[in-house]
Amino acid sequence: MYSKVDLAMDLERTLARGFDVFRISKVVFDIYQDHGLEITASMDQVLLTLMAMEEGKEFELTESEFLALISKVKAM
Repeated sequence: MYSKVDLAMDLERTLARGFDVFRISKVVFDIYQDHGLEITASMDQVLLTLMAMEEGKEFELTESEFLALISKVKAM
C-alpha cells in the first residue's frame, strides 16, 4: 500500500535534486501511474495538482508552495 508517508518522501526526494516543475510533474505522473489504485482521495488531489503544473504558468507552484503541499501531505 502506497501511503502518505511514501508520497511525502518521494516528493522530498524529488526536491532534493532541485526545484524543477517539469521533473516534479514527471515524477508525480509516474507515482500516479504506479500507485493510482492505492492512493486516497486527498493524495489523488495533491498528485493531480502537481501533474497540472506542466500545463502552464498559471498552474505552477512556487518552491515554497510545493514545500507547503508536502507538509500538507504529512498532516493528512
